[in-house]
Amino acid sequence: MKTANKLIMLITVVMVFSGCSSLRTASDFDSKTNFSNFKTYDFYEKGMARLKLNDLDKRRMVNAIETEMAAKGFSKSSKPDLLVNLVVVGREVNEIYNNAAMWGWRYPFWGGNMATVNQFTEGTIIIDFLDPMQKKLIWHGLGQGFNLDNFNKREERMQKGVNEILAQYPPKQ
Repeated sequence: MKTANKLIMLITVVMVFSGCSSLRTASDFDSKTNFSNFKTYDFYEKGMARLKLNDLDKRRMVNAIETEMAAKGFSKSSKPDLLVNLVVVGREVNEIYNNAAMWGWRYPFWGGNMATVNQFTEGTIIIDFLDPMQKKLIWHGLGQGFNLDNFNKREERMQKGVNEILAQYPPKQ
């Protein structure tokens, strides 16, 4: 019995922590670009106008990006070396967990349907850096797995997500 209890506890802990994992991040870049030349930035206005976030979340994302850019030594300018474009895309996710095996050994409803459904909108945060002089994309970063329906510590989670994405800039050439 003690072994079964330990196994159930281990499975529960793994499930809880797998739900709390950070974003899955990736980035890509133009290998012909010298990233050390960039010192100033501004937001790409056309992209920001199309951003599908409410005003609160838009301000949170802009503030998070501004904080990270300042930490990287960039300053905001009306004549920037690079433009920052932000895109957030969402998709509906249905996670189904079958808990019947966890309950069956202890309770009389062995084999009963103990399915749990977790339904939420999973977001992908995309941050692009554009060279305004050459009018081309030079760096692309993204983070997948942001739960857009969770309002708990939202500002902190957005800051952490932006931090994880921009940790990959500048690229290691």
